[in-house]
Amino acid sequence: MILWRFIWSHRTNKRYLWVAASIIIGLWILFKQFYPYPTLVLDSYYYLRATALNLSVNAWPIGYSKFLQVFNLISHSSNLLVTIQYLFLELCCLGFFFTWNFLLRPGRITRNLLFVLLFANPLFLYCSNLILSDALFIGLSILWVTQLLWIIYQPRPYMIFSSALLLVIAFTVRYNALYYPFVGALVFILSRQRTILKLAGIGLPLVLLALFIGYTSIKVGVITGERQFSAFGGWKLANDALYMYAHVYKGRFQPVPEKFRALDSLVREYFIVSGDSGDISKADYTYGSLFMFAQETPLVRYLFNLSGGRSRWPFIGTKEWLSLGPLYQAYGAWLIRQYPLAFARYFLWPNLMRYINPPGEVFGSTMPFVFVEAYGGDYARKCIGLDKLAFSSFSITLSQAILYSYPKLVTAIHLAFLIGMIGFFATGGFRRIEKPYFFCLITIVALWGFDFCFSVLSAGVVLRYEIFILIPEMAIGLYFIEYTYRHLDKPVPAPAR
Repeated sequence: MILWRFIWSHRTNKRYLWVAASIIIGLWILFKQFYPYPTLVLDSYYYLRATALNLSVNAWPIGYSKFLQVFNLISHSSNLLVTIQYLFLELCCLGFFFTWNFLLRPGRITRNLLFVLLFANPLFLYCSNLILSDALFIGLSILWVTQLLWIIYQPRPYMIFSSALLLVIAFTVRYNALYYPFVGALVFILSRQRTILKLAGIGLPLVLLALFIGYTSIKVGVITGERQFSAFGGWKLANDALYMYAHVYKGRFQPVPEKFRALDSLVREYFIVSGDSGDISKADYTYGSLFMFAQETPLVRYLFNLSGGRSRWPFIGTKEWLSLGPLYQAYGAWLIRQYPLAFARYFLWPNLMRYINPPGEVFGSTMPFVFVEAYGGDYARKCIGLDKLAFSSFSITLSQAILYSYPKLVTAIHLAFLIGMIGFFATGGFRRIEKPYFFCLITIVALWGFDFCFSVLSAGVVLRYEIFILIPEMAIGLYFIEYTYRHLDKPVPAPAR
């Protein structure tokens, strides 16, 4: 109610609302003139397959496929689907925008810049037009962050349940939300409410996550005979370790445990024959996941050997693919333990550089504009009534021209955030502002810190995976810069005693 009064009782806010609605609707109508079909990549077909077959587990988190199933109860229109994705994302951004303005009261220039970045941003159009979990995950995460800010400013008992539900749903859509409970716990600790309510707010998401993880592990166990939560995580850890192993396998030989010898022999043979340098920054179609996708690489070859070459694509959800998750996780962890400094040098450092300047991936490729029947055309027809993609060469060229500079823009946003935070600290900002607003800023800074660590340590870093964190990062970076500019000539307050 407070937020609604804030919007409707101020002429400026009502103007923001109507202009935002006009831009959101107008841009989408214009966008669809050039892009009359949704766009798909390899991942899209896996989501559609899980939807069509009503799978309980998949290579990717199952939440988006379940969302598609719910959507299919209403319609099978692919354009309606991406329209819902776009409107949901932008509505969540609206809630965040007005909440941020209400709580932090930024200046007019800062408000207008954030407004343009949120509601006239072509990246959100292209992101929402993809049959992928990105738009849904970003919207859910922004909604969750907005809820956290209200928990700090004006907590209500129902927010314990709403924030927990948003967190868990986001987690089922993308496992990047694994660090969300830590940020949520910090918020409830900082909030002004009874200890029992704080404990409930911290504990409920953990209980719900444990139930989901347990359910998924049981379902995988039924297929493979061994319970595990994420086979994808095992594949990813081994993939990351091999980028490092390519640089050190010729050195001092580490005795390989018996259970890894056949796999390690295949890995060494691959590096010797292929001459692969293990350069994660090398441009290829996998963007840092070469050993998970390329059929000539050892992890995929080992799968094919195990399955007798029956599976053309490694992530179709076969029993063999799921079964290899624990082995690959143990093998990757063993390699990292043997060569921790090399892992930091050859994987973590390059991944840090990719976080600062992320690859465009699908936003720099022509693949989303091509319908690949072999990937799962039947699933696309069944779930979203899509059997072709037809885009003009002008539309494809236009997308590449618009999205080309976004990695550099991400770099600029990261730098602005860091410079603004240093300036805010140097001008005594953290000493001047009152507690609720100070805690809101701490929440966003902590969120950015957790996302940074999670991304660099374990995630595949590409542009679309950073879109969520860029939204609060832009908001707080602009706020920091504005505050620093206004207080450059003012004395820094003495520390409180």
